[in-house]
Amino acid sequence: MHYLEWGSRLGTPLVWAHGSAGTAYEIRSLAPRLVAAGYWVIAPCYRGHGQSQVTDYEFTIDHIADDLVAMLDQLHIPKAVFGGASKGGFVAAAVYDQYPSRVLGLLLNDGGSWSNQVIFDHHGTGAFRKMMAQGDPTPPTMEGASQFEVFRALAGSGITRSQPPPAERVLDFLANINRRADGRWAFMPGFAQMMGTAQQYLASATAPSTLPLLQWSQHALIPMAVFRNLKVPMMIIDPQSADSTDDETPVTDQNRRLAALHPDLIVHQIYPETIHEAYRQRPDWFIRDAVELLRRVKAR
Repeated sequence: MHYLEWGSRLGTPLVWAHGSAGTAYEIRSLAPRLVAAGYWVIAPCYRGHGQSQVTDYEFTIDHIADDLVAMLDQLHIPKAVFGGASKGGFVAAAVYDQYPSRVLGLLLNDGGSWSNQVIFDHHGTGAFRKMMAQGDPTPPTMEGASQFEVFRALAGSGITRSQPPPAERVLDFLANINRRADGRWAFMPGFAQMMGTAQQYLASATAPSTLPLLQWSQHALIPMAVFRNLKVPMMIIDPQSADSTDDETPVTDQNRRLAALHPDLIVHQIYPETIHEAYRQRPDWFIRDAVELLRRVKAR
């Protein structure tokens, strides 16, 4: 398993789990500021992502939790703060669910504190259908005879939306271009096997078991059950779209309910007019809240 680290053992370990199409590099621009705040940042590429490639995709989010705790064992770290954005937040939740004694605190950026099924049951699939109408939200299918050929296609596809793209986004792209079993190169060659297609995601509103095992296991996480006996501080970062009808994850109601369950441990921070990957758009707010979580961890 590939991982990056910033800082030293003098800091409080923070294991950052990336999002669905991300890699360890996604936290690169913020890592030095987290180190300055007192963290030792460890960012893995978990199974099937970046430079941690696999051929067997029959694994769950709990298998990833096992991997991250094995990484702690290898690095002789007894406990760590676990955090992540989107799917990374669910990975952090799965670690707490299976290994609560190894967790010092939780830093959840729009993931892990809410249930996909509750979104479907209470908000429907309208926002996601609207997003699909504007284009397939899943990573593009790109392949070629070389890593550079695939990267060149990515660079010209309009996927980045910024000129020039941030360095960590370029590194994410490069790390996610890997060789397939047939020898050709592809961007995220195992994405569909792990997460499924946009059509499968829509179908999962009524048939979650039709999703690939990784995504199905994420949908099966129930935060009110996972955190029923919460013993560590948690920071929930809840981004909200300027237009509520465009909010991909309308989860403020779920976050409020969870925070009310443990008002002494959970801080629920709403980021108005912010995208799903709030740590990218609001880095100063993110660092502020990461520092507050660390203060609470140390106080305990």
